[in-house]
Amino acid sequence: MSDRHSLEDRSKLGVGIAEFDGHYREIHSLLERLESATDKKYGYATSAILGELHTQVRITFAVQESLMRLLAFPDTEAHVSEHRQFINQLEVFRRRSHNFDVVDGVLGFIQGWLIDHVQNYDRKFVAHFLGSRMNPVTSKNH
Repeated sequence: MSDRHSLEDRSKLGVGIAEFDGHYREIHSLLERLESATDKKYGYATSAILGELHTQVRITFAVQESLMRLLAFPDTEAHVSEHRQFINQLEVFRRRSHNFDVVDGVLGFIQGWLIDHVQNYDRKFVAHFLGSRMNPVTSKNH
C-alpha cells in the first residue's frame, strides 16, 4: 500500500533512552501485528490489536507526561494535547476496525503520526530531559 511507511521508517521510533525506546519497540511490534491483520482483512484481530495499541500508547504517553511535569518541560501542555488527540483518534479507528475501507489507511496514518511525533516532539523533550542532568540509561540500539 502506498500510504504505509516502511519498516525502516518505523525504526525512527527511538530517541536513545532505554525506557522510552522500550515503549517504542512495543508500539513497533503492535504495528507489525496490525499490518499483518489488516493485510489479511482480519477484522476482529485488527480491532483487538488497535485496542492493545491504544493501551500501550496511553502507557507510553503517561510515562512521558509524568517526566515532563517533573522536569518542568516548557512545552508540556502542547505535547500532552498532541497525545490526547492521537489517543482519541486511535479509539475512533478501533471502533471502525471492521470497515476495511477505513482500516486500509489507518496503519499509514498511525505510523506517519508516530514517526512525526517522535521526530518533532519527543526529541525536543529528550533534549530537555538530558539537559536536566538526569542520567538515564541510554539505548544501545540508537
